[in-house]
Amino acid sequence: PKRRLFELLQSQGLQMNQQIEFLSDGGETVRDLQLYLSPEAEHLLDWFHLAMRFTTMTQSAKGLPETMGDEQPLPLRDEVIRQLERTKWFLWHGNVFRALQVLTTILFDLEMAAGEHEAGKSGKLLQVVQEFYTFIDRNRAFIPNYGERYRNGERISTGFVESTVNYVVSKR
Repeated sequence: PKRRLFELLQSQGLQMNQQIEFLSDGGETVRDLQLYLSPEAEHLLDWFHLAMRFTTMTQSAKGLPETMGDEQPLPLRDEVIRQLERTKWFLWHGNVFRALQVLTTILFDLEMAAGEHEAGKSGKLLQVVQEFYTFIDRNRAFIPNYGERYRNGERISTGFVESTVNYVVSKR
């Protein structure tokens, strides 16, 4: 399949020194294919896939207890949701370092909550946020300043492709 795709791109006029951008979901197999096709290309993490993960995490956070701690209760649910929004904002602006710092704060809060309650929702969200942290850390080199790209009319997402694929699959 790699070779066929390479030949297809060449038949469409792809030159070996041509500048090309790849947007992907951050998966290693897709990244390997992109590097095979054009090692000098610009590789970007697709905003659509980041936004979908934030939507899932925020929905899960809405099921958290409102507070944690018995003697002096601390806000949990609203604080985690607020910190997820901050993380999203930092990633939108390409500030991966700060996004990872905020994710660390969320992880700390969720670990405290999971230890206090019988894990439950906070434990499940803790696992998802840990996986997201690893995902962002591994893909940090492929996260641009999405806001700047968006304002300059550059592509930041493959959402239109995802939509088309979903439409075709639903018709079948």
